[in-house]
Amino acid sequence: MTDHERTALTLAAIHYRHPAVRETHAMEQLGLTPTRYWALVDHLLDRPDALAKMPAEVHRLRRVRDARKRQRAAR
Repeated sequence: MTDHERTALTLAAIHYRHPAVRETHAMEQLGLTPTRYWALVDHLLDRPDALAKMPAEVHRLRRVRDARKRQRAAR
């Protein structure tokens, strides 16, 4: 896992009062649009090396992702 990818997961795991701040930090630190940033995070959550390096963050973000998918499917 590269430093770029680790930074993306770290930003995703931080609790921000306003989600737009996270996306601004992603643009500033990683040079990614919000859409590309979240696509990268989603991809990283399925990688075993990300789970090995940052297990707590990956597990929590997977739970959040799965809860949102279930919520969308229930509509």
